[in-house]
Amino acid sequence: MFDEIKNELTRKVCELKLWLANIDERNQYCNITKGLYFVYMYGIYEETIRQVVSTTIDELNNAEVKLDECVYELYSLIFSDEYDGMYNVGNEHKWEKRWKLSDKMINNPKVVISHDMMPTDGKNIRYKQLKSIANSFGMKENVLPRNEIGGYIQEMVDNRNYIAHGNKTPKEVGRNFTILDLKNRCDYMEKVCNYVIVEYEAYIQERKYLRR
Repeated sequence: MFDEIKNELTRKVCELKLWLANIDERNQYCNITKGLYFVYMYGIYEETIRQVVSTTIDELNNAEVKLDECVYELYSLIFSDEYDGMYNVGNEHKWEKRWKLSDKMINNPKVVISHDMMPTDGKNIRYKQLKSIANSFGMKENVLPRNEIGGYIQEMVDNRNYIAHGNKTPKEVGRNFTILDLKNRCDYMEKVCNYVIVEYEAYIQERKYLRR
């Protein structure tokens, strides 16, 4: 499953770099194209992270492990419906919700997590969101291959948002970068994506979701 994500990432990055290679800096629309590059690049990055999360969840569900075998951090995903059900439920039903949660723990079922779960605050995926995902799976490793890459992730998200929300035009964003700058940004994004894929693949293969 993770191999499919790796292959798809490689294909998309090759397309992105080919697009970049065909940008003519003598063209009057060059800066617009360079600005839109951030939108394209962020789309690849976000979709890769989402695929990694959903694949990890699928592999956990397929592992058929019992609740009491899992690291406690995973309970934030396993009991997501129950936690949501207790939010603003009111005094009339709050104890019923708590009993149902207790019953689930007593019955010790096999782990089932929603395939569509994305354990973040719903905002664009920066370092904070990568950390939130890792914490929810109980992963202890660094979320980035090198800490300084976090600044490039922040820059990519900011520039994507400037354009998407109309705060800056693609031309205003693009004129601040050379073709080489953008190639380097693409390399950083690819490194992050490959690192995340490898870490979560190891999480499943080495059964790091189990209590030791």
